[in-house]
Amino acid sequence: MLVRLLVVVTLLAGLVGAAGVGTALAVPAFARQYDVQCNVCHTRAPRLNSFGEQFHLMGFQMPSAARPGGLFDAVQEEGPAWAVLNSVAVRAVGGLFEYSESPRETEKKLAPPDEVEIFITRALTPDVSVYAELEFEPNAVAFSRDRGYFERGHTFGLGKEAFFMANLGRLLGALGAPTMEMGGMTMVGRHGGFNMHGPMIMAGKIDPSTNFSYATNRQLILDTELEVAKEPGEDRGEVERLPVVPYAFTSKFFGLFKNRDEGEPQLPTDQVMYNTTGSPGADFHAMFQNNLLLGQAGFLKENEGFNTYGMLRLDLGERGGFAFNVSALVNWGFGVARAPDPDDTELPGDTRIDRLRYGLAANARWKALDVYGAVIWDRVFNVPGALRRDFDRTAAGLTLEVDYLVHEQVMLSTRFDQLWAGGLREDKRDGTVISAQVRYYPWPNIAFFIRDSVNVRSFVEDNPLRSWKNQVFVGIDWDF
Repeated sequence: MLVRLLVVVTLLAGLVGAAGVGTALAVPAFARQYDVQCNVCHTRAPRLNSFGEQFHLMGFQMPSAARPGGLFDAVQEEGPAWAVLNSVAVRAVGGLFEYSESPRETEKKLAPPDEVEIFITRALTPDVSVYAELEFEPNAVAFSRDRGYFERGHTFGLGKEAFFMANLGRLLGALGAPTMEMGGMTMVGRHGGFNMHGPMIMAGKIDPSTNFSYATNRQLILDTELEVAKEPGEDRGEVERLPVVPYAFTSKFFGLFKNRDEGEPQLPTDQVMYNTTGSPGADFHAMFQNNLLLGQAGFLKENEGFNTYGMLRLDLGERGGFAFNVSALVNWGFGVARAPDPDDTELPGDTRIDRLRYGLAANARWKALDVYGAVIWDRVFNVPGALRRDFDRTAAGLTLEVDYLVHEQVMLSTRFDQLWAGGLREDKRDGTVISAQVRYYPWPNIAFFIRDSVNVRSFVEDNPLRSWKNQVFVGIDWDF
């Protein structure tokens, strides 16, 4: 089966090449603005290399290419029309074909791309940048507040992230801190002594985990879609199959709810807390001693509450093609979910729960090999006394991924995900998934992929985490 699908991917790539798509080799916005190739910042998009991580940490600025006049200089040099076009990029991503197997049934279907994203980003000044994402999902799954079930439909609106990023070093200089200039950007400290880039503020709808050793939003093995058991003739119903995602960063608990009024369940595979795919909040980070140490702190709104976090990352730099960094995270959520009603656990109760999250992540790169992983522990508090015997308040997740660029046009990836679930004891199940993927890049900004995910645990028909055995996807990831 996998061999046949790989042949399909190769043939599709050949057809795209024969059709002459290569004559429209547009590259994403940052590459156009700085006149560089995408692989300056990416091993392969969206995965960042060491330079790309520094570029993000500096607020999407390249000191050697910074324009003192910011956006005004860009308009002068590029012209108004090109300045606008060079600030916009588009990404289409998702499946073309899906094969799903379980003891109950085998399903094969053609599938359109899951989402189309429009990115708008630009450095306004050497110290201030903006970034916004619009997202269209033709077949999104959402919870209906009025009807109390999941349903499918197309959505368009603000995507995962929309924020501004600013370097506050100049402000600290005005308050008396020693500063120095680097490519038009202000750093705190002195040459040969203590130095700090930042602090940077990132505020809006943000994903702070981009600075973590395992960035949640930068997956080469994409998340699968939530599957809903449909009523006859309708696109609605109960959750039938949970998506395959990096289990380390998920909610991990069965039986929780996001809120009281809408009654929306918090699925155990939802990405939450510091590892959200995007939430309103503010993030502060600074790099010390020539980027040896990164410090990060901030807060995020989540459901009816909010959470705060602190993260430290040690970066040993890059020598002889080898780079290594390790991160430690502590995250506390105040009232970020609802416990179930003790009298009817299918409904949210009156109690808002707190959550503690802590964990470690590491990333090692050696030439074309990229290895990264994380182990995250979660614990919930304030569970109603009537539920304590029936509710496991601790959970953990482990995710480990290996990517290997075997050829300029071929990327091999494999990921191991382990979930030790918490929550309602009669509903919860642990999960173990192994995924493998081949990505073929006919051009740097276009990838065709085939991935296979295998449920290692025994099949459980009435549990959406394990109600499947095997899932195969053929898809496309196209940036332009």
